[in-house]
Amino acid sequence: MGQPVVPGIARLRRPRPRLRAAASTVALATFMLLAGCGGDDEPETATGTQTTPPVSWTLVLDYEPNAVHAGLIRAEEAGYFDDAGIDLDIVAPSSTSDALTQVTRGRADVGLADLIDVARRNERAATPKGQAQPEADGQVTLAAAIVQRPLSGLIVRADAGITKPEQLAGKKIAVSGLPSDEAVVAAIARKDDEPVDTKLITLGFNGLKALDARRVDATTAYWPADEVTLEQLGTAGRTFALDKFGGPAYPGLVAFVNRRLAADDPVHVGGFAKALTRGTLDVIADPAVGEAAVQQRFPELDASITKAQLRRYVPLFGSPTTAGAFNQDDLEAFTEFAAESGLTDRKLTVPELSAIPPESAQP
Repeated sequence: MGQPVVPGIARLRRPRPRLRAAASTVALATFMLLAGCGGDDEPETATGTQTTPPVSWTLVLDYEPNAVHAGLIRAEEAGYFDDAGIDLDIVAPSSTSDALTQVTRGRADVGLADLIDVARRNERAATPKGQAQPEADGQVTLAAAIVQRPLSGLIVRADAGITKPEQLAGKKIAVSGLPSDEAVVAAIARKDDEPVDTKLITLGFNGLKALDARRVDATTAYWPADEVTLEQLGTAGRTFALDKFGGPAYPGLVAFVNRRLAADDPVHVGGFAKALTRGTLDVIADPAVGEAAVQQRFPELDASITKAQLRRYVPLFGSPTTAGAFNQDDLEAFTEFAAESGLTDRKLTVPELSAIPPESAQP
């Protein structure tokens, strides 16, 4: 999923200038209604008007840094989080489920994860009646959307003769170990609306190498990045994207926080969402800005891979009016699809995913 892991990357923070002046372009202020905040209610910055003191937060990525994080990295490089009163420390995950684990345990403040994994975590942590509690331990709430479409999918070798998902019956499929992987396989690898039998092999982040070596027939993937990685290995691939094969369009990669933090500090949570959106808007307007931010921040990454990935990701970031936002209808479609496909055991309500009031979820 993305570029090869770079040995030694763990703490991704670097010294930055403090508290630059804020700009005002925002696609969605994700918690501003929850916080009771308007345009004049900002965390204290160099030009701020409120006395809310700055905070130091840790953000755990979903994976090692790559082009999908261009908006986040741009926001950090441009000082947008500083403007929001947040000293942000970006950390690479130690395992595939690290972000959710660290945030729910209070060891990190913000995490990135697939929306499927967020839904499954909240479902497990819900009260017996299935109602999410605003300050419930173990539950998280959505803060901002990284992309507007699901990134999950399956990739097969182009020369394998597999042109339809139903042809994966009896085939070996590499999975990373995330709970969502098995659900994605079941949602895509279907015939006559029923899942076909497959052989799942847990390989962590080594699925692409196994596919290249023909040790497996397919692998779960974040397809915009993994198409590029497979090409770099010398193998042409064919992708079965989740939203093209049975699933709806919904924000596949999201930023989330613990519900207790959202209740205790909605101003900074809203400020985080605004800052991330500003960075994403910069990248949408000029992808070269995102490419430069990623390469400046992580010069060890292959620039040609970053550029090729970003070409696939930019259309998924959304538009100037949808970037960072959560659409009520999309979240409703996701919860229905998740329940019908077995991604969750039951249909979750939108408030179980997000503390955003329904009227503020529309872009």
